[in-house]
Amino acid sequence: MQKIKKLLIYILLILFVFSLLLLCFGRGIPSFIPKPDKIFGDKYYLKMDRNLFYRQTMNNCGPYSVMAVINILQQENKEPEILAKEMKWRIYKNLTFPQGVVNQLHENGIKIKEYVLKHKSDEDKIDWLKETVFQGKPVICLIKIHHVLHYVTVLGYDENGFMLYDSMQEKNPENQRKTIIDNNCLEGNRYYSYKEFIQLWNEGGYKIFFRNWAIVCG
Repeated sequence: MQKIKKLLIYILLILFVFSLLLLCFGRGIPSFIPKPDKIFGDKYYLKMDRNLFYRQTMNNCGPYSVMAVINILQQENKEPEILAKEMKWRIYKNLTFPQGVVNQLHENGIKIKEYVLKHKSDEDKIDWLKETVFQGKPVICLIKIHHVLHYVTVLGYDENGFMLYDSMQEKNPENQRKTIIDNNCLEGNRYYSYKEFIQLWNEGGYKIFFRNWAIVCG
């Protein structure tokens, strides 16, 4: 009986450690983020070369988002299809696991920090994104759109919403490799109201993993 009890304790301990590791790897533990100071203007955006507003190829939003960050922070024009070939941590149908995006940013000399904001209010999420971009740091977020998980890069904001580089933006009819640009975009190619974007971000991730997950770059 004593041996069985010890075995059960041992199994429970292993399960606990495994669950903790899984939560850490799947970014299931919320980040500690202080209340934003709200020291930012009504409008701010980071510059990205408009010649790089590419329409992604199949399931390559990860490397295309990395391409955007490299251009913004290093003023270098990387070919996204080369980044796609170099991308690791690919899973079913060439989908990119978040660790692949993290590793590729590191490999290209970009300093990053990951955050999980799933227990923050929508207002705090908006303020945090605005404050981070105002500090000159683009943010890659994992959202869900049309029932698909998708990486986008937040470049700026104004009084009503966020400006993004979104590699899944509609194709430009005059150049199928490029995208159209939303009318409200002072920078980037996609514009979402605050409410629209936060809803997409809230639905990102899988179950309890990578919910409201973001990579702050720079």
